[in-house]
Amino acid sequence: MVHCLQMGALRLVPLDISHAHAFVLLANEPSISARVNHAKPFTIEHFVHFLAQVMEAPTQQYVWMMEQEGVICGMINAATMRNPQIFQGGYWVSPHYRGRGIAIAALALVKEHLFTHCHAVRLQALVEPDNASSIRVLERNGYVCEGLLKRYYARNDVDLVDVYMYAAIAS
Repeated sequence: MVHCLQMGALRLVPLDISHAHAFVLLANEPSISARVNHAKPFTIEHFVHFLAQVMEAPTQQYVWMMEQEGVICGMINAATMRNPQIFQGGYWVSPHYRGRGIAIAALALVKEHLFTHCHAVRLQALVEPDNASSIRVLERNGYVCEGLLKRYYARNDVDLVDVYMYAAIAS
C-alpha cells in the first residue's frame, strides 16, 4: 500500500484517477516531455493506461503527485529493478514551481521511505549531462555519480543519449 508522504507544505499523494488532468498537463509541458518517453501529445487515455499499468505492476512501483500547499506541482516515481532491493526513479516539476526546493524535498521523502519501509539497498537515477538542476537535486540528496553511460538511454525524439548513473546506497 502506498502512503502519503509529507514534509512541511509538500505532500506526496499516491497517484490515482483524480490526478488525470494534472498529470496530462505536466506530461505535455515541453520542458518535461522533451526528456520523457511517452506518447506526444499525452492524453487522458494514455494516463488511464499508465495508471492501470502502475496498479497491475508485478514489481513494486510507486508514483506520487507532488502537492505544494494543495496545488499539484509535479510527480515523482520509483520502481524496483531486477532485484526487489534496487529502485530506479525520476521526477517532474512544473516550471512554475522550479527553484523552490520542491524536488529536493520530494526526493528526500521518497529516499527515506524506500530505505526505511521498503528495505531498499540501492536507489538509482539516470540523468542527462545537460540537466544541471536535476544533478543538483540528486547530489543534495546524497546520490553519487557512478559514471557516464554512453549512448544508453533511448528517447522518443532521438536515438540514444548519454546519461549519468547516480545512486544512493543504504548505510
